[in-house]
Amino acid sequence: MNLSQSAPSNKQSYVKLFTNTIIFAIGTFGSKLLVLLLVPLYTAALSPDEYGTVDLIAQTANILIPIFSLSAADAALRFGLDTKEPDKLKKIYSNCLFVIICGVAVMAAIFPLLSKLEYLNGFSGILFVYVCTSTLKLLNSTFTRALEKVKLFAVDGILTTFSMLLLNILFLLGFDWGMQGYLLAIILSDLISSVFLFFAAGLFRFISFAKPDLKLLKSMLKYSAPLIPTTLLWLITSISDRFIITLFHGEYANGINTVAYKIPTILTTVFTMFSQAWNMSAITENNSKERESFYTNVFSFNQSFMYVISAGILLLNRPITYIWVNPAYHEAYLYSPVLTVATVFTCFNVFLGSVYIAEKKTKQSFLTSLAAGVINIILNFALIPSMGILGAAIATFVSYFAVFFYRLFDTRRLIRFDFSMAKILVNSALIIAMAFVNRLDGWWIYVVLSVMFITVLALNFKDILRIMLLILPKKILDKLPFISKIANKLLELKINFKKG
Repeated sequence: MNLSQSAPSNKQSYVKLFTNTIIFAIGTFGSKLLVLLLVPLYTAALSPDEYGTVDLIAQTANILIPIFSLSAADAALRFGLDTKEPDKLKKIYSNCLFVIICGVAVMAAIFPLLSKLEYLNGFSGILFVYVCTSTLKLLNSTFTRALEKVKLFAVDGILTTFSMLLLNILFLLGFDWGMQGYLLAIILSDLISSVFLFFAAGLFRFISFAKPDLKLLKSMLKYSAPLIPTTLLWLITSISDRFIITLFHGEYANGINTVAYKIPTILTTVFTMFSQAWNMSAITENNSKERESFYTNVFSFNQSFMYVISAGILLLNRPITYIWVNPAYHEAYLYSPVLTVATVFTCFNVFLGSVYIAEKKTKQSFLTSLAAGVINIILNFALIPSMGILGAAIATFVSYFAVFFYRLFDTRRLIRFDFSMAKILVNSALIIAMAFVNRLDGWWIYVVLSVMFITVLALNFKDILRIMLLILPKKILDKLPFISKIANKLLELKINFKKG
């Protein structure tokens, strides 16, 4: 039996997902990689106290954006992909701009209250501008995806990468502006991106000065409104530990925690490239007859790929930390392994959340996010006072892990995709064990970690190879016959094992 013969009839769906992933990777890899490459610059230019403070400011902006934009960008993508009519697209984009303008006006009225927060002393004005530019960039980049101009989206990612790099070098190294330079670099790069897409994607053609389409606006807000608390709850789950760590242990500890989060960023960087393409496929394939098998295959591949990448990160965790960051932050290696495992389940939750998005069941997305937020905050207050940064990492892992299993079964009420519980449990146990070993000392830990990594790779190799056969064009497979031979041999062994 030839494995390639088992490919589904909608192979084009897989090819499109793969193609869009590559294009998004080109656009986002540079900017995401830049975030990682700039860590040595940030840790050299900012003290742990300053890094902890500026991180709280940035996270505050991330909380304010969905509140005052009413998650308009999410509605722009979901409703934009549903239509090709220029008039309706104009109404969608104009409605989003209308919501954002109203939100900015409300934000300006209440912003003086935020300035009373101690860590925002002297930064409230720059925070306001930060929220405005980031919100506009989010809308423009998301609507460009809704127009399916993915190549232009990739070009914008490259432009953003270069502008961010140059501005950080100029403000932090050239002018030595410290925390202000860090924030200004983000603001200006977002502004440059917004202006570029506005003209390059022709978004100005979708602006209407007519009265907003209230019926459409109501439908969009009905969709996006539950996503506001959903987004906030995920943010709270991911950043509440930073505020609570600062409360109990100070800015220095939060600075270490912030750097510890940078290692798992490698994982989220890889996943983001895929998830942007996946969200589009989940929506466009929602009415497909073979959507269950499509979800099954892609979910299986997503699991395998994330397990292998995370195992690789856990194998190299300590060397990466020692080489990557200033010695003042080296203790971060103790906490990043648990956060890496937590990030794996974050990625799985985002994947399963695409089911709610495709089915427009955003209420369920909110309820599951609420559960994650409640669990995380309770555990943060229970563990951080006594365990510090490690307690925060454990709280994050438990909350994401619990919600993943709920979503895993809840989403199957909407789309009946299949999964292997044994695969999830065995792989999860292995990476959790790798996280524990990372906290030990001795040369032997690298031997143990290497054996565990090879085991994870072996367990997931077949699923990764299978999706390659579904994705790669026949012309490429004909030039790489060994891939098909290996895959067919694995399938033959599996069949013989079952017969035995």
